Amino acid sequence: MKRINFSLCLIVCQLTICSTLVTSQNVTNQKSPAKKSERFINLPPEYNTPDGLAKSDNGDLILSVPNFNNRYLLEKELIKEPSNPFMAIIHKDNRISHWYDFKPEDMHPETGTVGPMDCAFGPDGNLYIADMQVFFSKEHKSRILRINVIDGKPQNVDVLVEGFIASNGMYWKEDQLFVTESVLQADKNTLISGVYSFSLNELQGPSPLKLTPYDNGVGDKHLVVTFQSDNHMGFGADGITFDDEGFMYTTVIEKSQIYRSKLDNRNKAIETELFAESPNMKGPDGLIFSKERNAFYVADFLNNAVHQIDRNGKVTTLQINGDTDGADGNLDQPAEVELRGNELIIVNMDMAWATKGISVNTEVDLKHNLSKIDLK
Repeated sequence: MKRINFSLCLIVCQLTICSTLVTSQNVTNQKSPAKKSERFINLPPEYNTPDGLAKSDNGDLILSVPNFNNRYLLEKELIKEPSNPFMAIIHKDNRISHWYDFKPEDMHPETGTVGPMDCAFGPDGNLYIADMQVFFSKEHKSRILRINVIDGKPQNVDVLVEGFIASNGMYWKEDQLFVTESVLQADKNTLISGVYSFSLNELQGPSPLKLTPYDNGVGDKHLVVTFQSDNHMGFGADGITFDDEGFMYTTVIEKSQIYRSKLDNRNKAIETELFAESPNMKGPDGLIFSKERNAFYVADFLNNAVHQIDRNGKVTTLQINGDTDGADGNLDQPAEVELRGNELIIVNMDMAWATKGISVNTEVDLKHNLSKIDLK
């Protein structure tokens, strides 16, 4: 999702994406957006970088707040003190408050912090979180965390998986957790990214799983699929979801494309094809599927847009706007989407410092907002 300059001497591996599926109906030349976003919630000042969004069984929304903008805002003297990372809750009446404040023992022992990105409730009722550490260290420090929940209340944090470079998107399919790794390996002109999967059972161990670093085309046994891109942005695989037929969909943000994968009974991709692209879709990020609406919805991080995609890969832009602070409900570098009834809730991450020169958004604002689109 964001610009990262790697100084790693890494071996470039080759990837073949199987049977590319691109037809003229997949590439739209839509002239105007189909919907108009509006303001959903004004966030308090300490929510300077929101990201992941998970819906609980009772309809509450849990929002990840990694606050990656701290350093930039401090350097610009726009804030006097950094805001700690935390998890927030948006109640059904749209009240928002802290849900879980990370404790000193939750922080990475080497970086001293945590970077909660996408999150998802597991079949056990606990909340799983991609802890992206890449903005603090590029040396495989990112993790998967679990917030243990009892009677709807967060209790404490367990570290489940270690060894990611940039753990990012997350999706539970039955008892399997799928997590995108935005950076498996990179050099100046090539970036390899991918998707891992873990069973609920193996995440119950007394100690964290440790991933084997990807090298020369060989990765950890949990690796599902890989993607190759040109590393102009520094992030590859990003958002992830499944449809009701069992196909996996992955956004590759710096390729401006979404891929569909067919998995075997070992959760390995046996066929991967290009599913959707559009001139209006520059940086597909968070992705969800709605069986009820028979459609996908994706946040376009680089183009200040949100798109709807049908099962054939046809992209319809619901909202697209220019550079804005989002105060009026316009999109301000949207990273995630979630459905709540007829409302499409949109998280505006606003990380312009990390995408300088490649995103519509050019400045980090002190106004932090969530937007929504009425799909009625």
